[in-house]
Amino acid sequence: MSRIENSKWKLSTAGFTAFILGSIFYLITGPNLPGILGFFISAIILFLLNAGYVFYMKIKAKKAKEA
Repeated sequence: MSRIENSKWKLSTAGFTAFILGSIFYLITGPNLPGILGFFISAIILFLLNAGYVFYMKIKAKKAKEA
């Protein structure tokens, strides 16, 4: 459990969960396009923001090691 709580990819996991929930919601409710697009766009935004953060922290840590 502590491995998940300290994960750098926590937001991406939340985004993936939103994507799965959006898919399930779509299958249950049918063509509710605004709701589904909201889930999918939020999942994509969360993933991209978290990926940028993780890569930024890797570069920052690498520069700190070199100095």
